[in-house]
Amino acid sequence: MFSKQVTASVSLIFAALIWGTAFVAQTTGMDFIGPLTFINVRFIIGTVIIFPLAFIERDVFFKVERHKKNKLYIIVFLTGCSLFVGSYLQQYALQFTKVSNAAFLTILYVPFVPIISRFFLAKKIHWSVWLSVSICLVGSYYLTTGNSFEAQSADVLVAFCAVFFALHCILIDEFFDIVNAPFSLAFYQFGICFLISLPLMFAFEEPSITGIYEEIGQLLYVGVMSTGVAYTLQIIGQKHVKPSTAVITLSLEGVFAAFTAWVILSQILSPIQIIGSALIIIGVLVAQLIPLISQEAADQRFNDS
Repeated sequence: MFSKQVTASVSLIFAALIWGTAFVAQTTGMDFIGPLTFINVRFIIGTVIIFPLAFIERDVFFKVERHKKNKLYIIVFLTGCSLFVGSYLQQYALQFTKVSNAAFLTILYVPFVPIISRFFLAKKIHWSVWLSVSICLVGSYYLTTGNSFEAQSADVLVAFCAVFFALHCILIDEFFDIVNAPFSLAFYQFGICFLISLPLMFAFEEPSITGIYEEIGQLLYVGVMSTGVAYTLQIIGQKHVKPSTAVITLSLEGVFAAFTAWVILSQILSPIQIIGSALIIIGVLVAQLIPLISQEAADQRFNDS
């Protein structure tokens, strides 16, 4: 069990690393195309990449008990819809807000997951998660905004996107209660995002092959790594980690986003931002280690009795 949790944590950390570095690509990838076109292309790339793995495990996905199939299909559909809305709101807002603002507000999915799980699904949350949430939020604020927070209308959209990313994490957990088919979920949620964005792209934007070609580098990175690889790593990681704990690890994307902006965009980290990075790392360790230590202590007391 411990090795599975380690594997899950490593998967989530790599997902956070990819997402953090993708913020810059998402921001610089809309000079010639709109946000709907951007996410449409990224998700078709992700769909194509994950298809072979989904095809291999198709029997696992489709051989679910008959009485569970309707619930399974609803969860898959809602997972894709929540991913689409969250991704679009974030992509649209990145046209008008700073990378640091977007990173901080996206990380708001950290408190949203336990809040939604506790009050709407009546799930128990280990007390360390609330401590970790508090530490991560303070750390994220210092990391991504320093001493000032420039509120913009686009920031409200990013805050809303965090709600949908939180729902996305929770729905993944519900999916695994029914079937263990991570690649199938990745394939179908990417496909749903592509299909939803396709008519909207032509209705509200003027996509062109030339514009897509101009942004091909950013699209390939976000499509292959941020979509195909990172979201699949998230699903694999959540097989063995509760969503409330998983999002703590995924919040490391704020750290990676800040460092990427520092290296590529010359946005140097101030001392207070370095403190923020350290706080997020501490918060992640709190969420990961305290429940394990508590469980080991409980098991020891049980064995001693």
